[in-house]
Amino acid sequence: MKLMRLRHAKLIVLLIVVANLILFYYSWKSTLWKSIASTLEALPNLKTSDFVNSPSDMENVKSSLKDKTRNSFKHIRKSITIAFRNFYTFENDIKESIDSILDVLPNMPIVVFQDNIPYPPIIYERNATASKMEEFNVRFVNLGFDIKKPVQELNPLSLIHTKYVLFMPDSVRLNSRNILQKILREINTNIWEKDSRGSKTKLNALPDDIVRRMIIVPFSGNLKSFAGCLQITLDLPNWTIHYEAVNSSSDKCDLYLQKHAILVDVGVLKEMPDPISSPFPEMFYIQAKLNNITKFVFPQAFQDGRRLFVAYHTKQRRLDMRRRQFRDMYKKLQIKRIIRRSHRVNLKTESKDASSPQRNIILDSQFSSANFSMPLVTEIDLIGCERTTKSCVGTVYNQRAFYIFLGKHTPPCCLDKLKSTFNHILEEFENVGIRYWLDNMALRTAIETSQLSPDAYDIDVSFNVADLERSNAMKKSQNKPFVDNEGFYWIKATDGYYFRVQFSKINQIGVNLLPFEISGNEVKANGFFGWKAKPFSADFLHPMSTVLFLGKNIMCPNNVREYLEFKNLR
Repeated sequence: MKLMRLRHAKLIVLLIVVANLILFYYSWKSTLWKSIASTLEALPNLKTSDFVNSPSDMENVKSSLKDKTRNSFKHIRKSITIAFRNFYTFENDIKESIDSILDVLPNMPIVVFQDNIPYPPIIYERNATASKMEEFNVRFVNLGFDIKKPVQELNPLSLIHTKYVLFMPDSVRLNSRNILQKILREINTNIWEKDSRGSKTKLNALPDDIVRRMIIVPFSGNLKSFAGCLQITLDLPNWTIHYEAVNSSSDKCDLYLQKHAILVDVGVLKEMPDPISSPFPEMFYIQAKLNNITKFVFPQAFQDGRRLFVAYHTKQRRLDMRRRQFRDMYKKLQIKRIIRRSHRVNLKTESKDASSPQRNIILDSQFSSANFSMPLVTEIDLIGCERTTKSCVGTVYNQRAFYIFLGKHTPPCCLDKLKSTFNHILEEFENVGIRYWLDNMALRTAIETSQLSPDAYDIDVSFNVADLERSNAMKKSQNKPFVDNEGFYWIKATDGYYFRVQFSKINQIGVNLLPFEISGNEVKANGFFGWKAKPFSADFLHPMSTVLFLGKNIMCPNNVREYLEFKNLR
């Protein structure tokens, strides 16, 4: 009896399970068909029964999807030209990068800019299955001067016929067109307008408007441990450029450091004097900064291609080329001082780079740590005005250097060498006991600012001629020029019987040593040096006073303001 009850219970449980399965099946089937029917009803001019029963309508749906895909390809091709600018002829991944783009976007217009005609020449050939039209759409352009070229061909932008250009770095793999559609949509919705409530609303850009905005698309292989963006500050009157590391999400991002692509309006490029000049994209970013072009770092990334510059010799060759490019860029921009503010990263540097006086001339992806809680370190590099180079000041007419007419001050590298020469003379005079005093324009700026004038190109130091024999350097320089142990060049001026100490024989930035003799109650010049030789009362030198100049107490006449008025320098 108990066994029968157990069997009945199992049978009832089995029937309940089967009934639930049947109910679940029919419910799922009904829901599935409802969703399919609602989807088909959303299609224009199609009914569910027609779709199921008519094969021709299925073909129409497939063809409409193909048309939609074809139209999206056509829209990208008509809107964007892809340009390769920053690559090296001795090692590159250009051909494979172009193939990956054309595999996704056939007949895409591509331009490859080259500084000169490469050797061995780069010849691009598409695979056998591709159409010949794709090869014609890939153009290699030589940016070097060619006397046979007409003036139209000397402008590289004349080859770009789309509204936008996408500057791609070397070694890229394009997997789909989706990211191109997204960045194109992003740059086309760049106009912001405030409504009555004060909130911002995106508006679509008109086709004829110049979009003053660029889209920066990073790459997936970028290092997250290093900062991606820099803020640029240009101080052209003082020959200075200032770089400071900032967050990639910051609106102060003026230059993106790591590997990336740039989508920009061609109209913006036409407003710049030399938009694709090397080093690219650093030179381009500086011009964009001056043209007030805003930047937006896109949240998605492109895929990297083959890894380049693995071997030491190719890496070093690339580094040497980058150094030359940056030197040429700073020379073109008339930059003499580079200030870098970065968060300290302890990296192993090559001994060759560590000993270089301009080791920080290049901007690289490891400029700063991404950890902004680390201390902010300031580094300053000066370009030019070395012992083996000529002074940046040049010939001076009417006490005004050429750069004054350009609205600039004395280059900071020259001011630095002028200060070094002055400190060297000061040490020499104080060691041997020569009585000296700061004089003329340097004395006036010392009273006013305690610093050297930003327009100074020399410093006048007067001294008692009776103490001349105490200095071996001045004694030797009376007969012929003398170079001391630290490389400073001592010379006696033949036109006025005064001395001059230059930073070197070639670099003529220096300090004038003006000899005076005390005769009774009058101090007279012991030479001929123009308005600086005006005699004055010996009371100004008894007793001597001091003035703070370049961080030191320097000897000067007493009643210094009256002294300057007497010399017509107030």
